[in-house]
Amino acid sequence: MAAPTTRERAEAKRLQKLEELDEQVRSGSLVVRQMTPEEVTRFGPCRPQAPRRRRF
Repeated sequence: MAAPTTRERAEAKRLQKLEELDEQVRSGSLVVRQMTPEEVTRFGPCRPQAPRRRRF
């Protein structure tokens, strides 16, 4: 069997982190919540999307 490519290793690492995040949410050690109106005015509603680069 061939060794995984860099992209495959990065994807596996990403999936592992997502699984750890989900486990923390399920166990209650991490809570995801909505931003308060004060936080929205202070930090903004979300990060602006980077403009997509066109490939030719």
